[in-house]
Amino acid sequence: MLNITILYGAIREGRLSIRAAKAIHNALQASGQANVTFIDIKDYNLPVMEARLKDMENPPAYLLELSSKIENADGLIFVTPEYNNSYSGAMKNAVDYFTKEWAKKPIGIVCGSNGKQGGINASNLLQLLVLAIGAFPMPYKLLVPELHLSLDEEGEPQNEIMQKNLDRFVSEYLWFAEAISNQKKKQG
Repeated sequence: MLNITILYGAIREGRLSIRAAKAIHNALQASGQANVTFIDIKDYNLPVMEARLKDMENPPAYLLELSSKIENADGLIFVTPEYNNSYSGAMKNAVDYFTKEWAKKPIGIVCGSNGKQGGINASNLLQLLVLAIGAFPMPYKLLVPELHLSLDEEGEPQNEIMQKNLDRFVSEYLWFAEAISNQKKKQG
């Protein structure tokens, strides 16, 4: 069983993209192939990063907790809304605190927006960030257009296309994460 951590990166009031994070969480749980940890960065109230965790003499307990959750994951899924053609600043701030925790982790990308493009610009930029932190971005992304119509408040797909895309993303991600996890285990 894979240990998968969802990193949800929106802190704004009235955030709709939490629906996409819930959808991924529900689908991974239902697969029976993953133990899922959910990190909602809003719960941590992270200040703007002034020093990386590795450079802190006495890091706060919440950063050590986040580090452990990331480090112990076989893979992660980043979920963010698209803001001004990019991912959320809160997501970038959270990612920047950590370094070694991301090494060679398979990372899936889920983006959503109220518009029809589903966060495609944010997803492309997020793939570049994943490469920059030394992790592996999964090529297939889940884009959720018109969040308010595509998923209900509990993350349940509201149309056949959304369900099909969600199922495909989870299937592709589990394969991707397992392949990388197995290779890492061979290398010790």
